[in-house]
Amino acid sequence: MMLKPDDALDSENVDNGQPVGRLSTAHTREIGEELRRIRQCCGIKGTAICREVGWSPAKLSKLESGDRGAGEADVATLLGFYRVAKDTRNRILGMVTEPDLGYFMRMHDDSPDDVLCARMHEARARTITGYEPLLVPSLLQSKAYAEALFGHVIGGQEQLVARLGSRVDRQAVLERESPPESEFYVHEAALSLVVGDTAVMHDQCMRLGFMARRPRLSLRVVPMSTGHAALRHSVTLLTFAEPLRPLACGETDTATVFFDEDTAIAAVRRKFTALDVLALSHERSEALVLHWAGVHDVAGTR
Repeated sequence: MMLKPDDALDSENVDNGQPVGRLSTAHTREIGEELRRIRQCCGIKGTAICREVGWSPAKLSKLESGDRGAGEADVATLLGFYRVAKDTRNRILGMVTEPDLGYFMRMHDDSPDDVLCARMHEARARTITGYEPLLVPSLLQSKAYAEALFGHVIGGQEQLVARLGSRVDRQAVLERESPPESEFYVHEAALSLVVGDTAVMHDQCMRLGFMARRPRLSLRVVPMSTGHAALRHSVTLLTFAEPLRPLACGETDTATVFFDEDTAIAAVRRKFTALDVLALSHERSEALVLHWAGVHDVAGTR
């Protein structure tokens, strides 16, 4: 097989004699980010490892950015050079060898806010569109609201503080100077259900009312009088600059499922098209959020 001059240095298109795909997917980007973070934690410069393993800087850059397929041999070479712990090595090699079918699942080892795939793609997204039927979306939760949620499942104070810190770090994506264009659909049930106590809910609803006035964020409330199949399950859709494909995810108690397969993404888009019809306008949604803030405020004085 004839190689181009650049390929002769790093065999960029071949891994163990087999072609390596160069289409960036959520799966390859996640693996690349894992490798980049490990290298940085080791304090090793990219140029140094390229000299040691005989790669071109382009090959390492594309591997860490997810712009090329992650071959098992290449990843094993890096992990061996970094001398990572056995459990980390097995976890990442397991990600490399799992089929890239357009969907995959990541367990919540500690917190859904610590799932690398979610955080890295939220940070890279141009748009974020989400729907929650029973809870305020994670990116919009107040500290007291999140603490009331976590308090039911976390035993120690140290773990609770760490969990809250992860939630705040994740929410920073909406605090940037140029945040992603975001639209959140929230069912009215999430505004009426009391998480913590009425004081927590009053402050949470006031926070939502404040955030709804941000120029790049839209909050749409689906009234309780509305019924539709699209209201059943929560989901988030992320879109990126070309040529990256959209990515959707759905969170359960123990894991988050990610998918970028075309038919699944089309189904999510149909869901949000339905929600756009069912939900109140931005202005009416803001008014309803403030109405519930008042309801909780009155309830707290009784």
